[in-house]
Amino acid sequence: MVALAPYLILLLVAILVVVLAAKLRFPYTIALVLLGAGLGVVAQWQGWLNVIGGANNILTPDLFFYILLPPIIFEAGLHVNYRNLRARAPFILFLVFVGVLFTTFFTGFLIASFLAIPLAVALLLAAILSPTDPVAVVDLLHRLKVPGELSSIVESESLLNDAVGVILFVIVLQFINNGNVTLEFAVLHFLWLAGAGVGVGALAALLVYFLHRRLDDPAVETALSVVLAYGTFLVAQDIGASGIAATAIAGIAVGTWVAPRTMGPQVQYSLGTFWKVVVYITTSVIFLSMGLIFAISNVMDFLGLILLLLVLLFVGRALFVYAHRPLARIFVGRKAQLPQPWYGVLTFAGIRGAIPIALAFTLVATSSNLTSGQLHMIISAVIGVAIFSVVVGNIISEWYVHRHFRSGS
Repeated sequence: MVALAPYLILLLVAILVVVLAAKLRFPYTIALVLLGAGLGVVAQWQGWLNVIGGANNILTPDLFFYILLPPIIFEAGLHVNYRNLRARAPFILFLVFVGVLFTTFFTGFLIASFLAIPLAVALLLAAILSPTDPVAVVDLLHRLKVPGELSSIVESESLLNDAVGVILFVIVLQFINNGNVTLEFAVLHFLWLAGAGVGVGALAALLVYFLHRRLDDPAVETALSVVLAYGTFLVAQDIGASGIAATAIAGIAVGTWVAPRTMGPQVQYSLGTFWKVVVYITTSVIFLSMGLIFAISNVMDFLGLILLLLVLLFVGRALFVYAHRPLARIFVGRKAQLPQPWYGVLTFAGIRGAIPIALAFTLVATSSNLTSGQLHMIISAVIGVAIFSVVVGNIISEWYVHRHFRSGS
């Protein structure tokens, strides 16, 4: 029998926290993480971990990637502003591809140099932490008043760079295990993972488009969106492609192309309400679980590494974000530059969250050439960076936005 009790307990706690956080005007994501950490400390102290599912069963990779993540990716894609995405596509692609690659190699090489960690292990750790997290970023943008175009840039980047980050993680791990991954193989493998994922998402969205033209039932069409969200992810994963890329493209296609052409107002309202509830449930479980995992992990044993990673990740992100301004002026012209305060938002919005934790946990379930010490170091460092990033990153981002975007313009 599936053990649902731990997740129902987490959801009930999350509902109470959200109500209280709304009254106090406190970010509910931070409240959930802090409460989860507090519950974990108390549960560990009192021996109650079996009540909440135990240390190893709170946020398993399969639960996260196959159950909790697809709705979040799909729902985020539904709300991407296609006009802003198309207008700023070169910059978004710069953030997604250059950003992930630069962050991985910048952080990995410096970590290997400073701490005498094998370069491949350092690059794996950096690859896990390179993408920003849509779970945390989307919630942040929903709370803060920033220009719509800037919000679309941040959302689109966080949505797409997860796919790139996961693909890079797979390639680096394959290199550690095999030791003979060539540049040509890495490039071709990358193109297959990304291209096939995009193809699956686009093809599925096209099929759904023809189905929706023959339907006019909110319940049926909402159910069809569930099949699309999970189906694209599973099909892409089964053929060795990126499930995140497939689901993201499917969500964007439905939100910008399918819904306006085939769905009436009632169906669109039903669809939006349903996915809002689903994402609320999944994100609540994720953030509480992150706090619980943090409390029952030996994170403080690697405090120095965690602080170094936080500094390097921030500096690396700031370097490539702010590099866009002079590069755009040189190669395109001043019209391609963003307003100066926008670069600060993009820098501070580089929040790492549940996706890095889930990637780190996949290392436990898969065979690799990592030693037990290296595995423990990676998992502890990733947990520490993710928790600190969610809590402090939200606070700093909110302060920055209130200072530079008081009018919301």
